[in-house]
Amino acid sequence: MSSLPARAEFACCECGSPSITIPADLADDAPVSCGGCNNVIGSWLGYKSFVSRSITLEAHGFPNTPLICIDPIMMQSFEVF
Repeated sequence: MSSLPARAEFACCECGSPSITIPADLADDAPVSCGGCNNVIGSWLGYKSFVSRSITLEAHGFPNTPLICIDPIMMQSFEVF
């Protein structure tokens, strides 16, 4: 059994595709679509938040590894040493 935390993996609820279509206009309220069936899955802000939470959860499974982050959403949750 692995000691790593479970990963939050993306998959479309309709078709199960793990891909997305990034909006041409990267405004927070721009729709993000499934790359498989083209259904709207949410907003750009919602998708960015999901990815940031997933990365943070996975990173906490490696406590002795220095974290390097350039994502402004995630940087707010890191402590400065």
